[in-house]
Amino acid sequence: MSKKINIEFALGLIILIISIICFFYISTKINLFNNIEKFQINSSFFDIGNVTIGNEVKIKGVKVGEVSSISLDQENYMAVITTSLDKSIKIPDDSVFKISNNGFIGSPYIEIQLGNSEKILKNNDNSINNIDAISLEEIINNFIFK
Repeated sequence: MSKKINIEFALGLIILIISIICFFYISTKINLFNNIEKFQINSSFFDIGNVTIGNEVKIKGVKVGEVSSISLDQENYMAVITTSLDKSIKIPDDSVFKISNNGFIGSPYIEIQLGNSEKILKNNDNSINNIDAISLEEIINNFIFK
């Protein structure tokens, strides 16, 4: 009888530990404990490729934010990507927002190439210089058929 109670106790303890680990893992993914202030920048693209919500935003390979929403502009039918960036990052308004990939199979991300302007983007501003995603299929088609 006591051996059965010990097995049940150990099993319950393992389930409790796994639940706590899962809670902390999920809370870090949704930034539950991360109180970094953020601001948002909107960028319009003709083609966003495989960009999804949660993809990284990088400056020179360093993650500075993530994609927070994707929508379609009903007036000009362009994809609008809203990025959430750390408030401490100062981005000039002539910066280039480019959709890049980590290699051929890697996940897409938005690379910000900083400009030289004195004017800094503020919360909910629109970026002007945006470069669409380039697919490998388009490159091959252009090479073969042109």
